[in-house]
Amino acid sequence: MGWLFKIDMLQHQTPAEYIAEHFSVETEETKASVLATAIVGGTIYAAIRNENKRTGVAYVFCGVFLFKNNRGDGFGYKSMTETMGPSQVDCPDRIIRLLSPVEEIPDPSYAAEWRSNVATAKERRRTARKPFESFQQGDTVRLPYSVQFSKSGVSADAFTFLGYRGRTPIFTPISNPYLRCRLSRTILEAAIVEGAAA
Repeated sequence: MGWLFKIDMLQHQTPAEYIAEHFSVETEETKASVLATAIVGGTIYAAIRNENKRTGVAYVFCGVFLFKNNRGDGFGYKSMTETMGPSQVDCPDRIIRLLSPVEEIPDPSYAAEWRSNVATAKERRRTARKPFESFQQGDTVRLPYSVQFSKSGVSADAFTFLGYRGRTPIFTPISNPYLRCRLSRTILEAAIVEGAAA
C-alpha cells in the first residue's frame, strides 16, 4: 500500500492516537481494536486485535505504520503488517509481548521472520550501545531511522559526538556539520555507536 496524506499536519492528536482511532473499526463480521501503540523515530508500531464476530476467533498482530507529520507534507502514513516482513524492526518489547503466537495468525507469511529480525536488531543495539554518559569526542552515532529537527528542517540518521554541555551530550549531523543538536535518551537507546578510531 502507498502513502495516504491529509492536507494539514495533525494538531489535536498525535500520529499514534490517529492510527489507534482509525484502525479500531467494527463491521458486521469483524472487530479490530488497537490495544497499544509505540512511536520509534518515524514509525508507529501497533498491537491490533482482530476478532471474527461470528466464530469468536481472535488474534493480535503487529501493524507497522511509517508516518510524516510536518507543515511541508501535512500528515501522512503508510500501513503494513508484520506478515509483509517490513524492514522497520525497532518494535518495543511492550508491543511484542501483546502479539499472538505466529501459529495463531491466519496466513502469517513473513511474520516469524520479521519477529526474528526484531529480536536480532534488539540484540545488536544492546551489544553496540554505549552508556549515555560515556561518549567520546568524535564518536559516530548511527540511528536506524532519520530524526527531523523542526526549526532547521534538517533530517539526519548519523551524527558525530562533539562533547558535553554540562551533562548534556551535543551532536552534529554528519550531513550538516554546522548544526548543533541534542538527542534524547530514547533516541540514543536505538543507536549504534562507532568509536572515533573506527
